[in-house]
Amino acid sequence: MFTEINIDALVGPTHHFGGLGVGNLASQQHAYRASRPREAALQGLRKASLIASLGVPQYLLLPPTRPRLTWLQELGLGVDSSTQLSAALHAAPRAFSAAFSSAFMWAANMATVSAACDCRSRRLHITPANLISSWHRAGEAAERASDLSRLLGALDDCTVHLPLPSILPLRDEGAANHMRLCDATGEVGFNVFVYGDDAKLDSSDWQFLPRQTLAACQAIARRHQLDPQHTFFLQQHPGAISAGVFHNDVICTTHGSLLIHHELAFLDAEQALQRLAECFRQATGTPLLRIQIGSSDLPLDEAVRSYFFNSQIISPRCVRTSSPSPRMVLISPQQCHEIASTRRLIDRLVASPENPLEAVHYVSLEQSMANGGGPACLRLRVPLREAEIGRLPGRLRLDLQLEERLTAAIERWYPETLELADLCDLDYARELAQVSMNLRKEFH
Repeated sequence: MFTEINIDALVGPTHHFGGLGVGNLASQQHAYRASRPREAALQGLRKASLIASLGVPQYLLLPPTRPRLTWLQELGLGVDSSTQLSAALHAAPRAFSAAFSSAFMWAANMATVSAACDCRSRRLHITPANLISSWHRAGEAAERASDLSRLLGALDDCTVHLPLPSILPLRDEGAANHMRLCDATGEVGFNVFVYGDDAKLDSSDWQFLPRQTLAACQAIARRHQLDPQHTFFLQQHPGAISAGVFHNDVICTTHGSLLIHHELAFLDAEQALQRLAECFRQATGTPLLRIQIGSSDLPLDEAVRSYFFNSQIISPRCVRTSSPSPRMVLISPQQCHEIASTRRLIDRLVASPENPLEAVHYVSLEQSMANGGGPACLRLRVPLREAEIGRLPGRLRLDLQLEERLTAAIERWYPETLELADLCDLDYARELAQVSMNLRKEFH
Protein backbone atom coordinates (compact mmCIF):
# COMPACT_ATOMS: atom_id res chain seq x y z
CA MET A 1 0.00 0.00 0.00
CA PHE A 2 1.44 3.37 -1.02
CA THR A 3 0.72 6.69 0.68
CA GLU A 4 1.60 10.11 -0.71
CA ILE A 5 3.57 12.23 1.69
CA ASN A 6 3.51 15.97 1.11
CA ILE A 7 6.70 18.03 1.27
CA ASP A 8 6.14 21.77 1.51
CA ALA A 9 8.88 24.40 1.37
CA LEU A 10 8.75 27.14 3.98
CA VAL A 11 8.70 30.65 2.52
CA GLY A 12 11.94 32.55 3.07
CA PRO A 13 12.41 35.93 4.79
CA THR A 14 13.38 37.63 1.48
CA HIS A 15 10.02 36.87 -0.17
CA HIS A 16 9.34 39.72 -2.58
CA PHE A 17 7.69 40.49 -5.90
CA GLY A 18 10.36 40.63 -8.59
CA GLY A 19 8.18 39.78 -11.59
CA LEU A 20 10.60 37.10 -12.80
CA GLY A 21 8.16 34.25 -13.54
CA VAL A 22 8.27 33.44 -17.27
CA GLY A 23 4.71 33.47 -18.63
CA ASN A 24 3.39 33.88 -15.08
CA LEU A 25 0.82 36.68 -15.25
CA ALA A 26 0.40 37.09 -11.50
CA SER A 27 4.16 37.38 -11.01
CA GLN A 28 4.42 40.02 -13.71
CA GLN A 29 1.37 41.98 -12.58
CA HIS A 30 2.65 42.29 -9.00
CA ALA A 31 6.26 43.13 -9.88
CA TYR A 32 7.95 45.58 -7.47
CA ARG A 33 4.97 45.89 -5.15
CA ALA A 34 5.57 45.66 -1.41
CA SER A 35 5.46 42.09 -0.10
CA ARG A 36 4.68 40.66 3.35
CA PRO A 37 7.21 37.88 4.10
CA ARG A 38 5.90 37.11 7.59
CA GLU A 39 2.35 36.74 6.33
CA ALA A 40 3.53 34.63 3.36
CA ALA A 41 5.38 32.19 5.60
CA LEU A 42 2.51 31.89 8.07
CA GLN A 43 -0.03 31.35 5.28
CA GLY A 44 2.06 28.54 3.80
CA LEU A 45 2.60 26.99 7.22
CA ARG A 46 -1.13 27.06 8.00
CA LYS A 47 -1.94 25.42 4.68
CA ALA A 48 0.55 22.63 5.43
CA SER A 49 -0.88 22.31 8.94
CA LEU A 50 -4.36 21.79 7.48
CA ILE A 51 -3.04 18.92 5.35
CA ALA A 52 -1.38 17.38 8.41
CA SER A 53 -4.59 17.74 10.44
CA LEU A 54 -6.39 15.64 7.82
CA GLY A 55 -3.99 12.77 8.49
CA VAL A 56 -1.69 13.17 5.49
CA PRO A 57 2.03 12.84 6.35
CA GLN A 58 3.29 16.40 5.94
CA TYR A 59 6.94 17.44 5.91
CA LEU A 60 8.65 20.82 5.63
CA LEU A 61 11.89 21.94 4.05
CA LEU A 62 13.56 25.03 5.45
CA PRO A 63 14.59 28.04 3.33
CA PRO A 64 18.03 28.08 1.70
CA THR A 65 20.15 31.11 2.51
CA ARG A 66 19.48 34.25 0.52
CA PRO A 67 20.85 36.54 -0.86
CA ARG A 68 23.32 34.83 -3.18
CA LEU A 69 25.82 37.67 -3.17
CA THR A 70 28.60 35.57 -4.71
CA TRP A 71 26.31 34.98 -7.70
CA LEU A 72 25.90 38.72 -8.17
CA GLN A 73 29.68 39.09 -8.07
CA GLU A 74 29.99 36.48 -10.80
CA LEU A 75 27.80 38.76 -12.94
CA GLY A 76 30.20 41.65 -12.41
CA LEU A 77 28.08 43.45 -9.81
CA GLY A 78 29.47 44.88 -6.60
CA VAL A 79 28.08 43.68 -3.29
CA ASP A 80 30.52 45.00 -0.67
CA SER A 81 28.49 48.02 0.40
CA SER A 82 24.97 49.37 0.36
CA THR A 83 26.04 51.79 -2.34
CA GLN A 84 27.17 48.91 -4.55
CA LEU A 85 23.95 46.99 -3.91
CA SER A 86 21.92 50.06 -4.91
CA ALA A 87 23.97 50.31 -8.07
CA ALA A 88 23.38 46.61 -8.76
CA LEU A 89 19.61 47.07 -8.41
CA HIS A 90 19.70 50.01 -10.80
CA ALA A 91 21.97 48.33 -13.37
CA ALA A 92 20.47 44.82 -13.33
CA PRO A 93 17.16 44.68 -11.43
CA ARG A 94 16.29 41.17 -12.60
CA ALA A 95 19.63 39.75 -11.50
CA PHE A 96 19.33 41.62 -8.20
CA SER A 97 15.85 40.23 -7.56
CA ALA A 98 17.00 36.72 -8.50
CA ALA A 99 19.79 36.84 -5.92
CA PHE A 100 17.22 37.47 -3.16
CA SER A 101 14.46 35.23 -4.54
CA SER A 102 12.33 33.02 -2.30
CA ALA A 103 10.89 31.11 -5.28
CA PHE A 104 12.12 27.86 -3.72
CA MET A 105 8.88 28.09 -1.71
CA TRP A 106 7.07 26.46 -4.67
CA ALA A 107 8.11 22.89 -3.96
CA ALA A 108 6.19 21.41 -6.91
CA ASN A 109 9.05 22.65 -9.11
CA MET A 110 11.65 21.02 -6.92
CA ALA A 111 11.81 17.63 -8.63
CA THR A 112 10.07 14.88 -10.56
CA VAL A 113 9.30 11.83 -8.42
CA SER A 114 8.58 8.27 -9.58
CA ALA A 115 7.18 5.70 -7.16
CA ALA A 116 9.33 2.61 -6.68
CA CYS A 117 6.55 0.34 -7.94
CA ASP A 118 6.46 2.24 -11.25
CA CYS A 119 10.18 1.74 -11.97
CA ARG A 120 11.88 -1.37 -13.33
CA SER A 121 14.58 -1.03 -10.67
CA ARG A 122 11.87 -1.05 -7.93
CA ARG A 123 13.56 2.02 -6.46
CA LEU A 124 12.12 5.45 -5.74
CA HIS A 125 13.62 7.81 -8.33
CA ILE A 126 13.89 11.58 -7.92
CA THR A 127 15.29 14.05 -10.45
CA PRO A 128 15.73 17.58 -9.10
CA ALA A 129 14.58 20.10 -11.71
CA ASN A 130 17.22 22.23 -13.39
CA LEU A 131 14.78 25.19 -13.60
CA ILE A 132 16.88 26.99 -16.22
CA SER A 133 13.97 28.88 -17.83
CA SER A 134 14.05 31.66 -15.24
CA TRP A 135 16.60 34.08 -13.80
CA HIS A 136 15.84 33.21 -10.23
CA ARG A 137 15.35 29.44 -10.01
CA ALA A 138 18.27 27.61 -11.60
CA GLY A 139 20.36 28.10 -8.46
CA GLU A 140 17.91 26.01 -6.42
CA ALA A 141 18.72 22.63 -8.01
CA ALA A 142 21.78 21.72 -5.93
CA GLU A 143 20.24 23.09 -2.72
CA ARG A 144 17.05 21.08 -3.04
CA ALA A 145 18.87 17.94 -4.19
CA SER A 146 20.78 18.12 -0.92
CA ASP A 147 17.59 18.68 1.10
CA LEU A 148 15.81 15.75 -0.56
CA SER A 149 18.80 13.48 -0.01
CA ARG A 150 18.84 14.48 3.64
CA LEU A 151 15.11 13.87 4.11
CA LEU A 152 14.89 10.63 2.12
CA GLY A 153 18.44 9.36 2.66
CA ALA A 154 17.29 6.84 5.25
CA LEU A 155 15.48 4.87 2.54
CA ASP A 156 17.53 2.03 1.09
CA ASP A 157 15.74 2.04 -2.26
CA CYS A 158 15.87 5.74 -3.11
CA THR A 159 17.95 7.33 -5.87
CA VAL A 160 18.27 11.12 -6.03
CA HIS A 161 19.72 11.86 -9.46
CA LEU A 162 21.62 14.90 -10.62
CA PRO A 163 19.47 17.48 -12.43
CA LEU A 164 19.35 17.18 -16.20
CA PRO A 165 22.14 19.08 -17.99
CA SER A 166 21.55 22.83 -17.95
CA ILE A 167 20.90 23.36 -21.64
CA LEU A 168 17.81 25.01 -23.08
CA PRO A 169 16.50 21.89 -24.93
CA LEU A 170 16.42 20.05 -21.56
CA ARG A 171 14.72 22.71 -19.46
CA ASP A 172 12.79 21.00 -16.68
CA GLU A 173 10.31 22.43 -14.17
CA GLY A 174 9.71 19.34 -12.05
CA ALA A 175 6.46 17.87 -10.77
CA ALA A 176 4.41 20.86 -11.93
CA ASN A 177 4.43 19.15 -15.34
CA HIS A 178 4.18 15.54 -14.18
CA MET A 179 1.13 13.61 -12.99
CA ARG A 180 0.71 10.17 -11.46
CA LEU A 181 -2.55 8.22 -11.66
CA CYS A 182 -2.95 4.99 -9.71
CA ASP A 183 -5.31 2.40 -8.31
CA ALA A 184 -6.62 2.50 -4.73
CA THR A 185 -3.54 0.73 -3.36
CA GLY A 186 -1.08 2.95 -5.19
CA GLU A 187 0.67 -0.17 -6.48
CA VAL A 188 -0.37 0.23 -10.13
CA GLY A 189 0.67 3.61 -11.42
CA PHE A 190 0.63 5.59 -14.66
CA ASN A 191 2.96 8.52 -15.28
CA VAL A 192 1.86 11.42 -17.46
CA PHE A 193 4.40 14.03 -18.54
CA VAL A 194 3.28 17.34 -20.01
CA TYR A 195 5.57 19.44 -22.20
CA GLY A 196 5.21 22.79 -23.91
CA ASP A 197 7.69 22.95 -26.75
CA ASP A 198 6.82 22.13 -30.35
CA ALA A 199 9.45 21.29 -32.97
CA LYS A 200 7.20 22.76 -35.66
CA LEU A 201 7.36 26.24 -34.10
CA ASP A 202 10.27 28.60 -33.57
CA SER A 203 10.74 31.10 -30.77
CA SER A 204 8.89 33.87 -32.64
CA ASP A 205 5.68 31.80 -32.54
CA TRP A 206 5.51 31.87 -28.72
CA GLN A 207 4.27 34.73 -26.59
CA PHE A 208 5.95 33.06 -23.60
CA LEU A 209 8.76 30.51 -23.58
CA PRO A 210 7.37 27.01 -22.89
CA ARG A 211 9.06 25.96 -19.66
CA GLN A 212 9.06 22.15 -20.04
CA THR A 213 10.46 20.27 -23.03
CA LEU A 214 9.56 16.88 -24.46
CA ALA A 215 13.25 15.93 -24.47
CA ALA A 216 13.47 16.59 -20.73
CA CYS A 217 10.35 14.52 -20.03
CA GLN A 218 11.65 11.62 -22.10
CA ALA A 219 15.06 11.75 -20.42
CA ILE A 220 13.50 11.60 -16.96
CA ALA A 221 11.25 8.70 -17.95
CA ARG A 222 14.31 6.79 -19.21
CA ARG A 223 16.53 7.44 -16.20
CA HIS A 224 13.66 6.55 -13.82
CA GLN A 225 13.17 3.30 -15.77
CA LEU A 226 9.43 3.82 -16.17
CA ASP A 227 7.31 1.25 -17.98
CA PRO A 228 6.72 2.67 -21.50
CA GLN A 229 3.25 1.08 -21.54
CA HIS A 230 2.29 3.08 -18.44
CA THR A 231 3.98 6.34 -19.49
CA PHE A 232 2.31 9.07 -21.54
CA PHE A 233 3.49 12.38 -23.00
CA LEU A 234 0.96 15.15 -23.64
CA GLN A 235 1.57 18.58 -25.11
CA GLN A 236 0.29 21.74 -23.48
CA HIS A 237 -2.08 23.77 -25.61
CA PRO A 238 -0.14 26.77 -27.01
CA GLY A 239 -3.21 28.95 -26.43
CA ALA A 240 -3.14 28.06 -22.76
CA ILE A 241 0.55 28.93 -22.45
CA SER A 242 -0.15 32.29 -24.10
CA ALA A 243 -2.97 32.86 -21.60
CA GLY A 244 -0.62 32.42 -18.62
CA VAL A 245 -0.64 28.64 -18.12
CA PHE A 246 3.10 28.38 -17.54
CA HIS A 247 2.83 24.93 -15.91
CA ASN A 248 0.42 22.04 -16.38
CA ASP A 249 -0.66 22.27 -12.72
CA VAL A 250 -2.30 25.63 -13.51
CA ILE A 251 -4.81 23.88 -15.81
CA CYS A 252 -4.94 20.22 -14.73
CA THR A 253 -4.83 18.19 -11.52
CA THR A 254 -4.83 14.53 -10.53
CA HIS A 255 -5.13 12.36 -7.46
CA GLY A 256 -5.44 8.57 -7.41
CA SER A 257 -7.75 7.61 -10.26
CA LEU A 258 -9.13 11.14 -10.68
CA LEU A 259 -8.07 13.42 -13.54
CA ILE A 260 -9.54 16.93 -13.81
CA HIS A 261 -8.48 19.15 -16.68
CA HIS A 262 -9.64 22.13 -18.69
CA GLU A 263 -10.66 21.49 -22.28
CA LEU A 264 -7.74 23.69 -23.40
CA ALA A 265 -5.14 21.94 -21.24
CA PHE A 266 -3.69 19.78 -24.02
CA LEU A 267 -3.15 19.96 -27.77
CA ASP A 268 -4.72 17.19 -29.89
CA ALA A 269 -4.61 14.79 -26.94
CA GLU A 270 -8.03 13.13 -27.05
CA GLN A 271 -6.75 9.92 -28.63
CA ALA A 272 -3.91 9.66 -26.09
CA LEU A 273 -6.31 10.35 -23.21
CA GLN A 274 -8.67 7.62 -24.40
CA ARG A 275 -5.74 5.22 -24.68
CA LEU A 276 -4.67 6.19 -21.14
CA ALA A 277 -8.17 5.51 -19.84
CA GLU A 278 -8.31 2.10 -21.53
CA CYS A 279 -4.85 1.09 -20.29
CA PHE A 280 -5.79 2.25 -16.80
CA ARG A 281 -8.99 0.14 -16.84
CA GLN A 282 -7.16 -2.94 -18.07
CA ALA A 283 -4.34 -2.62 -15.53
CA THR A 284 -6.40 -1.73 -12.46
CA GLY A 285 -9.82 -3.22 -13.17
CA THR A 286 -11.36 0.16 -12.35
CA PRO A 287 -12.22 3.15 -14.55
CA LEU A 288 -10.16 6.28 -14.81
CA LEU A 289 -12.43 9.08 -13.64
CA ARG A 290 -11.79 11.92 -16.06
CA ILE A 291 -13.56 15.25 -15.63
CA GLN A 292 -13.12 17.76 -18.43
CA ILE A 293 -14.04 21.35 -17.59
CA GLY A 294 -15.35 23.36 -20.54
CA SER A 295 -14.69 27.01 -21.23
CA SER A 296 -18.40 27.70 -20.80
CA ASP A 297 -18.14 26.56 -17.18
CA LEU A 298 -14.74 28.09 -16.52
CA PRO A 299 -13.25 30.56 -19.01
CA LEU A 300 -9.51 30.16 -19.45
CA ASP A 301 -8.69 33.58 -17.99
CA GLU A 302 -10.69 32.79 -14.84
CA ALA A 303 -9.00 29.40 -14.55
CA VAL A 304 -5.67 31.22 -14.51
CA ARG A 305 -6.87 33.96 -12.16
CA SER A 306 -8.50 31.60 -9.66
CA TYR A 307 -5.88 28.81 -9.75
CA PHE A 308 -8.70 26.30 -9.42
CA PHE A 309 -6.63 23.58 -11.07
CA ASN A 310 -3.82 24.29 -8.62
CA SER A 311 -6.03 23.08 -5.80
CA GLN A 312 -4.62 20.16 -3.87
CA ILE A 313 -6.63 16.95 -3.78
CA ILE A 314 -5.97 14.68 -0.82
CA SER A 315 -7.41 11.54 0.72
CA PRO A 316 -7.95 12.23 4.43
CA ARG A 317 -6.66 9.52 6.73
CA CYS A 318 -7.86 8.38 10.12
CA VAL A 319 -5.06 9.47 12.46
CA ARG A 320 -5.62 6.50 14.80
CA THR A 321 -5.59 3.76 12.17
CA SER A 322 -3.72 5.51 9.32
CA SER A 323 -6.25 3.98 6.94
CA PRO A 324 -6.97 6.00 3.79
CA SER A 325 -10.45 7.26 3.08
CA PRO A 326 -11.99 6.32 -0.27
CA ARG A 327 -13.20 9.89 -0.53
CA MET A 328 -11.24 12.99 -1.47
CA VAL A 329 -11.01 16.57 -0.25
CA LEU A 330 -10.21 19.66 -2.30
CA ILE A 331 -7.84 22.30 -0.87
CA SER A 332 -8.52 25.44 -2.91
CA PRO A 333 -7.23 29.02 -2.73
CA GLN A 334 -9.62 31.58 -1.29
CA GLN A 335 -9.83 33.19 -4.74
CA CYS A 336 -11.84 30.16 -5.92
CA HIS A 337 -14.55 31.08 -3.44
CA GLU A 338 -14.48 34.75 -4.41
CA ILE A 339 -14.79 34.14 -8.18
CA ALA A 340 -18.34 33.10 -9.02
CA SER A 341 -17.49 30.65 -11.81
CA THR A 342 -15.06 28.61 -9.74
CA ARG A 343 -17.30 28.68 -6.67
CA ARG A 344 -20.20 27.27 -8.71
CA LEU A 345 -17.91 24.66 -10.28
CA ILE A 346 -16.57 23.48 -6.92
CA ASP A 347 -20.04 23.36 -5.38
CA ARG A 348 -21.22 21.21 -8.29
CA LEU A 349 -18.22 18.86 -8.09
CA VAL A 350 -18.59 18.36 -4.33
CA ALA A 351 -22.35 17.79 -4.60
CA SER A 352 -22.06 15.24 -7.41
CA PRO A 353 -22.23 11.55 -6.37
CA GLU A 354 -20.37 10.64 -9.55
CA ASN A 355 -16.93 11.65 -8.26
CA PRO A 356 -15.10 11.09 -4.95
CA LEU A 357 -14.75 14.78 -4.03
CA GLU A 358 -16.74 15.19 -0.85
CA ALA A 359 -15.58 18.49 0.68
CA VAL A 360 -13.59 21.65 0.03
CA HIS A 361 -11.37 23.72 2.30
CA TYR A 362 -10.55 27.25 1.15
CA VAL A 363 -7.15 28.53 2.26
CA SER A 364 -5.70 32.06 2.32
CA LEU A 365 -2.52 32.19 0.27
CA GLU A 366 -2.65 35.76 -1.01
CA GLN A 367 1.11 36.30 -0.87
CA SER A 368 1.91 33.13 -2.80
CA MET A 369 -0.92 33.71 -5.26
CA ALA A 370 0.31 37.24 -5.96
CA ASN A 371 3.57 35.73 -7.16
CA GLY A 372 1.80 33.02 -9.16
CA GLY A 373 1.59 29.99 -6.89
CA GLY A 374 -1.44 28.22 -5.36
CA PRO A 375 -1.79 25.35 -2.87
CA ALA A 376 -0.40 22.64 -5.16
CA CYS A 377 2.59 24.80 -6.14
CA LEU A 378 3.69 24.74 -2.52
CA ARG A 379 4.05 20.96 -2.24
CA LEU A 380 5.90 17.99 -3.68
CA ARG A 381 4.22 14.56 -3.50
CA VAL A 382 6.29 11.44 -2.81
CA PRO A 383 4.57 8.00 -2.85
CA LEU A 384 5.95 5.75 -0.09
CA ARG A 385 4.99 2.62 1.79
CA GLU A 386 4.07 2.98 5.46
CA ALA A 387 7.26 1.32 6.66
CA GLU A 388 9.30 3.78 4.62
CA ILE A 389 7.47 6.77 6.06
CA GLY A 390 8.36 5.50 9.50
CA ARG A 391 12.07 5.67 8.64
CA LEU A 392 12.02 9.35 7.66
CA PRO A 393 13.45 11.87 10.15
CA GLY A 394 10.64 13.06 12.39
CA ARG A 395 12.06 16.49 13.16
CA LEU A 396 10.60 18.00 9.98
CA ARG A 397 7.30 16.14 10.01
CA LEU A 398 4.73 18.80 10.76
CA ASP A 399 2.72 18.46 13.96
CA LEU A 400 1.24 21.00 16.34
CA GLN A 401 4.46 21.34 18.32
CA LEU A 402 6.58 22.04 15.23
CA GLU A 403 3.95 24.42 13.90
CA GLU A 404 3.98 26.40 17.15
CA ARG A 405 7.79 26.59 17.19
CA LEU A 406 7.99 27.69 13.56
CA THR A 407 5.21 30.23 14.04
CA ALA A 408 7.11 31.78 16.92
CA ALA A 409 10.34 31.89 14.89
CA ILE A 410 8.61 33.47 11.89
CA GLU A 411 6.90 36.09 14.01
CA ARG A 412 10.21 36.86 15.73
CA TRP A 413 12.56 36.96 12.73
CA TYR A 414 10.64 37.67 9.51
CA PRO A 415 10.03 41.22 8.25
CA GLU A 416 6.42 42.34 8.17
CA THR A 417 6.81 44.15 4.84
CA LEU A 418 9.54 44.26 2.21
CA GLU A 419 10.30 46.22 -0.94
CA LEU A 420 13.08 45.48 -3.36
CA ALA A 421 14.87 48.72 -2.47
CA ASP A 422 15.02 47.63 1.20
CA LEU A 423 17.42 44.88 0.17
CA CYS A 424 20.05 47.41 -0.91
CA ASP A 425 20.95 47.87 2.77
CA LEU A 426 23.89 45.48 3.13
CA ASP A 427 23.47 45.07 6.90
CA TYR A 428 19.78 44.27 6.42
CA ALA A 429 20.57 41.79 3.65
CA ARG A 430 23.03 40.01 5.94
CA GLU A 431 20.45 40.03 8.74
CA LEU A 432 17.90 38.29 6.48
CA ALA A 433 20.50 35.73 5.42
CA GLN A 434 21.12 35.01 9.09
CA VAL A 435 17.41 34.27 9.59
CA SER A 436 17.57 31.32 7.20
CA MET A 437 20.77 30.10 8.84
CA ASN A 438 19.13 30.36 12.27
CA LEU A 439 16.11 28.36 11.07
CA ARG A 440 18.31 25.57 9.76
CA LYS A 441 20.40 25.55 12.92
CA GLU A 442 17.36 25.41 15.21
CA PHE A 443 15.12 23.01 13.27
CA HIS A 444 17.46 20.63 11.42
